[in-house]
Amino acid sequence: MGILGRISTLIKSNVNDAIDSMQDPAKEIDQMVRDMEEPAQKARAEVGQSLADARRLGRKATDLDGEIAQWQSRAETAVRAGDDGLAKEALKRKGEKEAERAETQKAAQEQEVNAENLQNALKTLDQRLKDVKLRQGTLRERARAAKGVSPLSGKTSAFDDFERMSSKIDSVEAEAGLADELEGRSAASVEAERKLNELAAGNSVDDALAALKKKLGG
Repeated sequence: MGILGRISTLIKSNVNDAIDSMQDPAKEIDQMVRDMEEPAQKARAEVGQSLADARRLGRKATDLDGEIAQWQSRAETAVRAGDDGLAKEALKRKGEKEAERAETQKAAQEQEVNAENLQNALKTLDQRLKDVKLRQGTLRERARAAKGVSPLSGKTSAFDDFERMSSKIDSVEAEAGLADELEGRSAASVEAERKLNELAAGNSVDDALAALKKKLGG
């Protein structure tokens, strides 16, 4: 399960059920907080990595732009020299670099989307953590008190405030759902891009050469 899924599952968990099964609420509530902090820390690290990857891929795309321009220039030079074979080879290499640049740009966008979705989920989780920590002492005392009353009253009093405080669950679920949707679109986009690249590669290099000759002759 990815970090987004872990965060969503964590926040959707039923706190009352968890407290009912605790043998030592004072100690186990502390563990509950730690269990929330761990995925938050990992998510922050993943955000940083995703942004770094996006920047790296952006630099690679820029480098590929330069290579594409070089192959275009070589093709033009070959046409002027009357070497159609060399011109066609240069145009072929240019097409390969263009396909690589398209894949690189797509990968960079996916990393940016991943970072954005993680940041949105983190906002909700961090707010919940902040609220829990502020009231952690009170929650421990209420959990201890709940152990001393009837099961019926304990269920309705131990963590009522905690559950009200957790009203942001729906927003995290929506964010996680958006991440799944984006992931699906991302996969579809990659496949579509692959097919388009295949079609582009299948176009006759002779056509590209003819267009270049027309351009240079015009």
